[in-house]
Amino acid sequence: ISFDVRRGEILGIAGVEGNGQKELVDMLFGFLTPNAGTVTMQSENLLGLSQQKLRDKGVALIPEDRMLYGIAGSASIEENLISDRSAEKRLNHGPLFNMKAIHDEADKLIEDYAVLCKSRKQQVGMLSGGNIQKVVVAREFSGNPVLILADQPTRGIDVGAKYEIYQLIQDLAKQGKAVVMVSSEMPELLGVCNRIVVMSGGRVAGEVDADNTTQEEIMTLAAKY
Repeated sequence: ISFDVRRGEILGIAGVEGNGQKELVDMLFGFLTPNAGTVTMQSENLLGLSQQKLRDKGVALIPEDRMLYGIAGSASIEENLISDRSAEKRLNHGPLFNMKAIHDEADKLIEDYAVLCKSRKQQVGMLSGGNIQKVVVAREFSGNPVLILADQPTRGIDVGAKYEIYQLIQDLAKQGKAVVMVSSEMPELLGVCNRIVVMSGGRVAGEVDADNTTQEEIMTLAAKY
């Protein structure tokens, strides 16, 4: 597998599910280590780094399974929103949390990302699928990422929430962020991405310009190996 993604670009990863897309994301975010090769971001090698170090360098992840990897279902919305930044000095008074700063952060993210909930203290697992995904997206997108790995970012959510997430992804690209978006929905990839890499049999079967391709061409590539 070999590809690149540039600042300000949304690179789609297409293909029939089970052709290496999940393994690719797992390697990019350090859940798996490849036998060979390199993963480089801004001239730095990312392989072998822990998830926290990857986050510190600006890598964000929307996981394929939000319930298993994206949230702590029994924790509050607020706890989920600050889980990646709870050690930051601005949210702490020495050994104790700065609860006012944490409340303000959570309330702002809930408002900015239009999370429909009773309060920041509500158990996140009690929200609808679309609003759970908004909590994940709010946490990942608000941490000033350099690279966003979005694995099936709109799976299992309603149309309204899908379009809100599409807009957020496109806004991040306009700000100069690099986005790798894995999706099994071709209309989604064609409508949001700039370029699309097609995977087949664990390999890159081809690369197409999203504005100058068709679903038929992508499907032909997806069946290549």
